[in-house]
Amino acid sequence: MNEKNDIQAFAIRYFEGRSSAEEEKILFHYIRCEKTHYQLFRQWEKAWKATCRADERTQAEWKRLERRLLQRSAFLPAGLRPRYGLWKKAAVVALLIVSTLALHIGLRQLPSVSGETSCFTCEAPYGEKSRIVLSDGTVVWLNAGSRLIYSGKYSSSYRRVTLEGEGYFEVVKKGGAPFTVQTRLYDVVVKGTKFNITAYPEDTYIATTLLEGTVVLDYKGKTIAMHPGESLRLDIPSGRFVRRKTNAAQAKLWAENRIEYDNILLKDLLAKLSRQYNVRIHLAREEAGEKTLCISLRNRETIGEVMTALEQIIPIKIERKGKDIYIR
Repeated sequence: MNEKNDIQAFAIRYFEGRSSAEEEKILFHYIRCEKTHYQLFRQWEKAWKATCRADERTQAEWKRLERRLLQRSAFLPAGLRPRYGLWKKAAVVALLIVSTLALHIGLRQLPSVSGETSCFTCEAPYGEKSRIVLSDGTVVWLNAGSRLIYSGKYSSSYRRVTLEGEGYFEVVKKGGAPFTVQTRLYDVVVKGTKFNITAYPEDTYIATTLLEGTVVLDYKGKTIAMHPGESLRLDIPSGRFVRRKTNAAQAKLWAENRIEYDNILLKDLLAKLSRQYNVRIHLAREEAGEKTLCISLRNRETIGEVMTALEQIIPIKIERKGKDIYIR
């Protein structure tokens, strides 16, 4: 119990931007040990956000940042102007980028209370996608319901980010300095390459697909190498990896507003559709979710059109009530 209380105290200081490097190391190790620890961390985060209040200095800094972002977007065509959902806190800027324009340049770090380096959080809401260009030229696409977290000290020599959700990365080589993507269970370490990671908190798996170059997965002290055209999927409940050859190019098509899979389980497809179209899809029969499909969506079909097509190729009945879709 004492350990849990200590960890919770570290988490609170982390949310406030006052945690030390050693406290963060202990906290992250605790989060990655077990899925239940990660869920507990999220509960603490929600509770903190519900009770915290930004001080006057933070409010003033945030207003200045918001004005600068709005000034930048004023020069864009109306259809490309980003909308912002803003989570205000002393040390972390939460920025929801819902257009394909990156606003990394000119984004200011809010000062932390303790002087520790602040962080940036870029988010793609459900129903949207984001494109971010990091300071070293690395490009990251975030799929719906995803977020990327990186330190204010991110540079060509220090390249570490944290992913929650799905992201496609095109990493620029920088003098041999590795680029590391942290997920809740393993790290992906590269130098310059193209790959996709799916690591949503609610999913029971984490998957990495390699398009170009080489990557190494760091999982519980073990390293696992990958080669182009491979997909490596970690089943979280069992802790087992499944490696398979795949059409790796399909893994990034979501960034082009396309969904194309030669082989995908219905339950996995429905999860992707739920995020892409910002709906809630309920599957009445779990066994139906194990059905394998080959699917190609290229013409910006509506969710209604997608559901009608599924009804025609598999024996299901669909009922829609607002954002809730029931499959029986």
